[in-house]
Amino acid sequence: MEYFLGVDGGATSTALAMCDREGRVLGIGRGGPSNHILAPGGEERARSAVLNALNGALAAAGLDRPAFEAAHFGMTGISRDSEPARAFAAVVGPLLTARIMRIESDASVALAGALACRPGVVVIAGTGSVSLGRDPQGQEARAGGWGYLFGDEGSGFALGLGGVRAALHAHDGTGPSTVLETEIPRQFGRSLGEIPLLFYEGRVQRPEIAALASAVTAAAAAGDPVAVSLVNTGAEGLAAIAAAVVRRLTWPDGTAAVAPVGGVFRAGSVILAPLKTAIAARAPGAVLVPPRFEPAVGALLLAMQAAGVAHSPERLALLAATWELRSRT
Repeated sequence: MEYFLGVDGGATSTALAMCDREGRVLGIGRGGPSNHILAPGGEERARSAVLNALNGALAAAGLDRPAFEAAHFGMTGISRDSEPARAFAAVVGPLLTARIMRIESDASVALAGALACRPGVVVIAGTGSVSLGRDPQGQEARAGGWGYLFGDEGSGFALGLGGVRAALHAHDGTGPSTVLETEIPRQFGRSLGEIPLLFYEGRVQRPEIAALASAVTAAAAAGDPVAVSLVNTGAEGLAAIAAAVVRRLTWPDGTAAVAPVGGVFRAGSVILAPLKTAIAARAPGAVLVPPRFEPAVGALLLAMQAAGVAHSPERLALLAATWELRSRT
């Protein structure tokens, strides 16, 4: 039997899935963050994340280290044939056997999953943010993805940081009153004044600040004006990068599907409604569509594609059904 492996690795977690040639998902595993492999401790962090996810998927599938026909990794902070990609290959190569191994960005597997390898654009808002698109001619364009200091507009970190700032300003009396002054520390589990200190000391990392985005979106959904402003600003930033990608590519029928992917969008209409409006204003041909598959399934699709396996409707349907089934266990 032929086996395929797909991995989506990011700043918060790593998801790994394996399937057979028919598209039957056999196992799903999860590990910790696997980003920035060239940073201090990055290699060990990536090794641990992938190994934990691999062991979890193998246990779920009842398999013992099979040889994979193809393995595709989509990793934050990595582009194809780059120095980080080579470093990552050196780390994960000894962990598994694969006839074909491909390593590229997490945005690429998000795009493949969201649109089932069809042309279109993905706008990602997780811990960070980025947009990637591919038109019917096969041309690609990218915008955003410059990290928390230089970009990441509309990301979980940007929203969480904005929420902490707004709460601190309300506390000091330098900004308007907002429920975030109580909701941010309540969700975080520490006093408001401790949050900046813990971050500066390195005891709180970006994913933990990004997790506070849910407090901001919940406050916005409840009508808090400060939170609404933060969410609308985030939506504008995400629309800007998605629209930039749409405009740089060629769409023969004048329309481009744009799929939102990432934890920020779990908030639903409070972020999706302003995003839809902002994208339409910047790129009238853009149409917001729900993502079809998770990024890890996109990695599986790219692994199968690398081995010459076609994405038939039957195979896609089986992937969808068995992914949902395995996700529950």
